Amino acid sequence: FGSSRSGSPRSCPLFANRPRSPNSPHSPRRRAGPRCFTGPPHADGPPRRAMPRLTEALIRKRSEHNEGVISDLEEIALHQQELEGIDNLEACCRHIKILLLQNNIIPKMEGLNKLKELEYLNLALNNISMIEGIEGCESLKKLDMTVNFVDVDDLEESIYNLKANIMLEDFYMTGNPCEDWPGFREYTVAHLPQVKQLDGKLILPNERIKARQNLPKLQQDLEVAVQARLAKKAAEAGKPVSEGAYTKESRNEMYLEMAEQKEEKERNERRRMGTEPKEPRQIPGVYNARGEIRQCNEGKYDFNMDDTTDKTKVIFELGVPKYLDTSALDVDINPLYIRCVVKDKVTQLKLPAEVTPDASKVQRSRTTGHLRVEMPLVEPGRVRGAPAPKVPDLQPL
Repeated sequence: FGSSRSGSPRSCPLFANRPRSPNSPHSPRRRAGPRCFTGPPHADGPPRRAMPRLTEALIRKRSEHNEGVISDLEEIALHQQELEGIDNLEACCRHIKILLLQNNIIPKMEGLNKLKELEYLNLALNNISMIEGIEGCESLKKLDMTVNFVDVDDLEESIYNLKANIMLEDFYMTGNPCEDWPGFREYTVAHLPQVKQLDGKLILPNERIKARQNLPKLQQDLEVAVQARLAKKAAEAGKPVSEGAYTKESRNEMYLEMAEQKEEKERNERRRMGTEPKEPRQIPGVYNARGEIRQCNEGKYDFNMDDTTDKTKVIFELGVPKYLDTSALDVDINPLYIRCVVKDKVTQLKLPAEVTPDASKVQRSRTTGHLRVEMPLVEPGRVRGAPAPKVPDLQPL
């Protein structure tokens, strides 16, 4: 014995901070620039509670339309889940075609590169500063990056990372800081010939030809814009952010409050329905408050303690249910007491005399299911509490 698809907003004022920038007009190398953060560091306030990440349990919960089966899942909506990271998709949902992750606080595109069948990816309204990690999504046709934090100093590398997605036709970047640069649309059109529609507007053939012709000048203008942006970030480093500014930090705080409100609402609903999980029951210890061996029968089972039929042993029987699985029983034999735990209910009794636990035998009846424990006595015939035989006084010679 042992114990739904979403539309794309069209405009939103953005403020962002991103210290990295491409260095060369022909390669996505990163520029060594000053790192600055316009938002207040977390060290200035109480530590932020970790937001949920994308787990297999959440994926199964959100795949009810597929009866919880995720191996052949083709579409999943994970918007407004306060997600802070993308995990497990590559391992669990290799056949996903439509992935809706808008309105979370995801800071980085990761865990997506092996989704070969992915056709539509919606990452609108997140905290992403760089488009990356989707070069392997060879079937991608539509990418929605509306209202993120892709700034001009990360634009070249972000566009370069999309060159491998030759099936990409529909691309949304509305509301990103990089759109403040006047050459954004022309630059994107010139570098991504596969894209047919940008921010919901069709790219006409003459627009693409003009963009290709202006590409050398656009590249120079981008370098100037990058330098100006880095200089502005350096000047703003350490300055307090104005109240109400749209930053990653403000979004994190807002979503943290939303997560707490949602959790409180769900908790109240569980209480109302009576489904709130109860705290695990504490099993009583061996000794009571007075330090004595506890005697109890919490399960109210019939029992019998026999030390008279056989003078060499104590026999204990406990009337546990017949069809109770044996794995739900836990029997502990001590020289001075016996303790049986049946489904967290304790039956514990003192023994009339000291027994030998190692030589004890535990059995269950095949007909009644009752428990029978035979415990040999250390000193057969001696009962606890009986006076010890008188030792005669010895006189010195």
